[in-house]
Amino acid sequence: MTASQATGGMSAVDVYVALSTDGTTWVDVSGDVNSVQTSGGERVTGSVHTFAGDFPILKAGKKGPITVTIRGVYTEDSPHLQSYLQAAYDATGGSSLYARWSYGGGDAGDFGYTTGVGIVKGKPYPDADSESGDPIMTELVLECAVVTKSTIGTAGW
Repeated sequence: MTASQATGGMSAVDVYVALSTDGTTWVDVSGDVNSVQTSGGERVTGSVHTFAGDFPILKAGKKGPITVTIRGVYTEDSPHLQSYLQAAYDATGGSSLYARWSYGGGDAGDFGYTTGVGIVKGKPYPDADSESGDPIMTELVLECAVVTKSTIGTAGW
């Protein structure tokens, strides 16, 4: 059997990215951002062999935390990616931050991904290189317990 080739691939030309301090009011930071990456979230597994049998007994455990890394252009004005990153990192004990993104641009019918409450765990200080003419970049490393996928409705997110 031969599978049909996909024809509806997506380009990352119009990804929508927003941040929130309360999970309700969102600020679009798409104009600052050039990369969204996720890692972690692996489900813990356990296994044991018994004297009888050649294969292990395998069981599934809980899911691990998910890390969402958002890279963007460093700016010193607000509200932009850097201002949210810096404030959440500098707050005593860390403060809540949420992220959401949509590969289709955030329009009705697109899929959207929203983090649960997260903790900024990466340093908010960007690196600079005198040998490069590239814009200075910053990176938001947000660890959260869950990312939820949903379909964006006609009224928006």
